[in-house]
Amino acid sequence: MSASVGPRGGPRPPTAPPSMPELPDLSHLTEEERKIIMAVMVRQREEEAKEQQAMIKEEKPIQAKTVNLVGNKKPPQQNDIS
Repeated sequence: MSASVGPRGGPRPPTAPPSMPELPDLSHLTEEERKIIMAVMVRQREEEAKEQQAMIKEEKPIQAKTVNLVGNKKPPQQNDIS
């Protein structure tokens, strides 16, 4: 049995990063331990958001520049006839 690898001959299209999974069962922890874990999870979400924003800012379009040639010289014609 073979696994699906996306379109033949090309990479898979980018996918959205997985969202934060539902909260794990923290009922067996103390209140202090729960607060610590929740703070870590909040920081993780914030860091992921910062990384995503940084990636969006880096994706700037390439701007073409116009070049004006000096003079009216044309390149020499080449004959392909031998």
